[in-house]
Amino acid sequence: MSAASALPYGPHTAAVRGFLVRLAGLGAADRAAVVSRYETVATTRAYEAADALLGDVITRSGREEARDALSGPLMQLVKRPAPAMATTTATDAATDTPTEFELEPIAEPALAALLALMVRELLDDATLRLLTDAFSDTIPLASL
Repeated sequence: MSAASALPYGPHTAAVRGFLVRLAGLGAADRAAVVSRYETVATTRAYEAADALLGDVITRSGREEARDALSGPLMQLVKRPAPAMATTTATDAATDTPTEFELEPIAEPALAALLALMVRELLDDATLRLLTDAFSDTIPLASL
């Protein structure tokens, strides 16, 4: 097994995997609390700056492949069948038929937190806290 496949999410693979496991176990009330916290912070200038910095750090650190590797596991946790008027369509690999789905509201805060965890040693504490704050009561950084 190569080092790259052993650490698909970079040096913080264990923390990222731990976050994904904990995310999978969140109940409806915890998910709603995360979304509510995220909606409060995500529209601030400070958050927008942190989000832009996060993208820059991922690019400068060469961790685009690790970023992309997160999409599969995260999608498994946050997609659900869409109502009849869905806007996103994928193809079911097993049947080659279109499958309509939508992302749960927790998808965006989860992606931000996962990406921040992935490059956590390259972010200052304030930026890391801001990007993961929506999960501070449900999946605290110190627990990862």
